[in-house]
Amino acid sequence: MKNFNFTLFTLIACLCCFMVQAKDKRPNIIFILSDDAGYTDLGSFGGEIDTPNLDQMAKQGMRFSSFYSNARCSPTRASLLTGVDAAHVGFGGGVVGDWVRELPFKAHRGRLPYEQPLISELLADNGYQTMMVGKWHLGGSYVKDGPQSLIEQWRSTHPPSMQLTPEEMQADYLALPPQRGFQQSFVFHGAQGNLFYTPTDRHLYYEGNQKATLKYDYHYNMHAYAKSEFEKKHYAANHGKQGKAFYATDGMTDRAVDMIQQATKKSQPFFMYMAYRAPHKPLQAPEELVQKYLKRYQNLQQIADERHKHSIEQGLFPQQANTDIKNHLWKNASDEKVQAFRLQSAVHAAMMEKLDENVGKLIASLKQTGEYENTLIVYMSDNGAASHIGDLMNVPFKGVKALLWEGGARAHAIATWPGVIKENTINDDVIWVGDWMPTLLEVTKTQFPTFFRESSPKPLDGRSVLASLKGDKIQPPETLFFNDKGQQSVIYQGRWKLLSEPGWYLQTLAKPGINYELYDLFNDPGETNNLAKKKPELVKKLDKLSQEWKQKNQIVDYADIIKIKPQDPF
Repeated sequence: MKNFNFTLFTLIACLCCFMVQAKDKRPNIIFILSDDAGYTDLGSFGGEIDTPNLDQMAKQGMRFSSFYSNARCSPTRASLLTGVDAAHVGFGGGVVGDWVRELPFKAHRGRLPYEQPLISELLADNGYQTMMVGKWHLGGSYVKDGPQSLIEQWRSTHPPSMQLTPEEMQADYLALPPQRGFQQSFVFHGAQGNLFYTPTDRHLYYEGNQKATLKYDYHYNMHAYAKSEFEKKHYAANHGKQGKAFYATDGMTDRAVDMIQQATKKSQPFFMYMAYRAPHKPLQAPEELVQKYLKRYQNLQQIADERHKHSIEQGLFPQQANTDIKNHLWKNASDEKVQAFRLQSAVHAAMMEKLDENVGKLIASLKQTGEYENTLIVYMSDNGAASHIGDLMNVPFKGVKALLWEGGARAHAIATWPGVIKENTINDDVIWVGDWMPTLLEVTKTQFPTFFRESSPKPLDGRSVLASLKGDKIQPPETLFFNDKGQQSVIYQGRWKLLSEPGWYLQTLAKPGINYELYDLFNDPGETNNLAKKKPELVKKLDKLSQEWKQKNQIVDYADIIKIKPQDPF
């Protein structure tokens, strides 16, 4: 009898051990973000840049034709990780996550609040391994551990009404990735900095809460483009150099692959947030790739025309729709300015090809570990291409990053999930970046809490679009709101788009009244026919919705903000 009891106990113990070690079959998730990539930068979206890995991803999955970012780096990231309007978590009005941009207003604070849960925190609490590699740009710092010079820097960049108290220092610390649910992180905290680092350069990467040790495994011929005196001073030191270096796009991917390979050895699924810094300024890339695209970009108007044509052929833009591309950076400009623009475009393209190469490395690592079939991969750009590239990379849409025309807010996006997402499909549903968090919560069977860190978090503004990923048609959200530097936009029922004070606020401030633009995106996605004067009642209705949203989200008028920061050019 004793032997029987011992044997039974052993069997139960082994069964329990097996149950503990059994593989969690929920999917892995890799979320890949590019930084300032244009809508048609990918071959699969109509572009001429060589992006075979992302194009293959598009063939094996789904492209999104009507996907909306928040038109700027930090606001997009804020909604991505929280699922709520960026203004509610401190990134309204185009605020970004850098010290010099912080403001004493809740909606413009420039730092994620500790009381609002991130997707990383909720997934970590529900059994996922959580990892981040890349650009953070959502506020926070190690000022509480820093020297006096860091404290003085904070005080010199903040208005007098903001005080650097011990509580503020702790809040800064709690805003960083290791304290926000990422069990492993290799990050660059700010917006802008060199992509090339040689072994003698001082770098700004962190592994967890400690300064990272970089690997200088590759040999590069370094092209570090610099135009202004500021850029020349801060970003041109490695231009023309040859030798071993850390290049952000390669080095970050190698670290992500290491994390993925270790994660696949465990029974729990993983969530990887891979936030590339390319092709954001400073424009830096291997010289060989820059020269490749300089040759390709001899005729810039032809590039723009072909992007438009190919986006139609890809089924991403209606053939009958008009466009309104100004082309001022390569038309009616001096030869010197045109050549400078060609070079900037070439470096941008080189950075995109490098990014694509590294997406290929990530996917290859999944296949090598046998995890590809059980992994949802989402790739998107955080906004349209930036102003130094002009409309070229966002053709057929007009406008650029930080402006609320479609070229700034609409972004390319791709998703793959073998056996769930049908191959080589185009999704025309209106989907917003804040929809990803509730979608991932549904995919992973994770509940959004009604109580979090002793407070009630703001309920999700996004909605799960899992049904859309599976091929079912869903209705557009009733409204989508965007705001940036005094500009205001609302998209109503996926069709009607009202812009109030479009363009840089400082350029429209002197004009009497408010400038409105109203577009029918179903028939005019290129925003060429302003219907504001023809439909005054609709303008009035949508403007009222915008004003109510601004009040609800505590948006401060930009005219008041520039009184605090009168030299703010961005």
